[in-house]
Amino acid sequence: MITIQDTTAPTWTTQAGSLDVTLECSDTAGLASAQAQIPTASDLCDADVSNITKVSGQFVASQGCGNAGTYTNTWTVKDDCGNTSD
Repeated sequence: MITIQDTTAPTWTTQAGSLDVTLECSDTAGLASAQAQIPTASDLCDADVSNITKVSGQFVASQGCGNAGTYTNTWTVKDDCGNTSD
C-alpha cells in the first residue's frame, strides 16, 4: 500500500516587509492602495494557493500625534488539505 499525504503548510513567497509603506496622513488613495496589497504563497501539493485571508489591524495612533500611527495587517494561507501558515 502506498499512502499519500500532505502535511506541509504553504510558504510565503512575498518577502517579509515588502508590503510595508509609509504615507502622508492626507494620502487616502495611497492608504487604500496599500490596504489592497496582498502577499503570495506557494505549496508543494496545491498548485493554486489562493486561499489567503486578511485580518485588518486597527489604526494605532502615535503617542503625542493622533494623525500619525500604524496599521498592522495579518494574513493566513491554507492549502487544500488544511495546512496553514500565518
